[in-house]
Amino acid sequence: MTQYDIYFGTYSKGKGNGLFRGVFDSGSGKIRLVSTIDVENPSYLQLKGNILYGVSELVSFYGENGGALFSIDVKAPKKMRLIDIQATHGKHPCHLFIKDNNIFVSNYTEGSLSIFNTNMENIQPSVQSLYHFGNGARADRQEASHIHFAAATPDGKYIAVCDLGMDKVFLYPWRAEGGISTNAAIICCPPGSGPRHFVFSGCGRYMYVLTELSNTILVYQYNDGAAKLIQEISTLPYNFSGKSSAAAIHLSPCGRYVAASNRGHDSIVFYGIADNGMLALTSFIITGREPRDFSFSPCGNWLLSANQNDDSVTVYNINNSLKQTDDEAGSCDFKLPKPVCILFGESIGKQ
Repeated sequence: MTQYDIYFGTYSKGKGNGLFRGVFDSGSGKIRLVSTIDVENPSYLQLKGNILYGVSELVSFYGENGGALFSIDVKAPKKMRLIDIQATHGKHPCHLFIKDNNIFVSNYTEGSLSIFNTNMENIQPSVQSLYHFGNGARADRQEASHIHFAAATPDGKYIAVCDLGMDKVFLYPWRAEGGISTNAAIICCPPGSGPRHFVFSGCGRYMYVLTELSNTILVYQYNDGAAKLIQEISTLPYNFSGKSSAAAIHLSPCGRYVAASNRGHDSIVFYGIADNGMLALTSFIITGREPRDFSFSPCGNWLLSANQNDDSVTVYNINNSLKQTDDEAGSCDFKLPKPVCILFGESIGKQ
């Protein structure tokens, strides 16, 4: 069976903690750790070739305001070497993505988006920064702007930015040679909903916005910078009455399902995607406590849940059925301190 590089970001630091690298076996679903590196609170990770980029989610970094952006050489099998780490000048960076040789870092507490260039091995000062100012309906969580996520639209024309604090998704025009234009189209989400992350359908015509505070997915019909709301669906069972907040959303490898995680209900919910882009509830998988992130294996047979408050990653054998199996081999826990991000790397051969 095929084996894959796999990386785990955690809310931890110190010898043996921080950032972890392992090998995932697609036949057995087993994980074997091969190396670690001491980086504090590496809460989100992305690969570009043989360089792993990540954010260190901090308030300050060596006297500089905000957290940090780091780069790690992962070319050597099983090893990791820190290349560079620099301040983001935005507090609590919680997400990054890479496009057109640029890294876009979302600074949650600062309500800012910092843009860095990747043309050189070392991280250079940010080439552009964008700030939001405003608030939302909930004084306890939306007292100010909180940028949580950014990614390019499938047509490559816009950088879409989720602002949890303002209940808005901003669509900023983008050109690689000119950077971001501040003349954004704005998607206004329901008051108090708190848009956190989004994914697009494989065809690129539908946008699925996950709201952290209202525990819903907002389904938008998307066309060249314009978005029309066509559905709002809960991520929780109809009879659930406890406290919960939505965390991560992903498209399945086959492209036929959307999945989202719930912290509080402690589950991952699955929806089938209809031809018109709308979602229909399929099933729930019960996870460990606080599944902040999850990931499908590249083959689609396994689902990995990062259970932050259980110090574990649970591996589920879904075998393309998107249902939790009942047998003892159906799932297994892999101990890891406060995991919050899972990233699959390249295939490293068969065994």
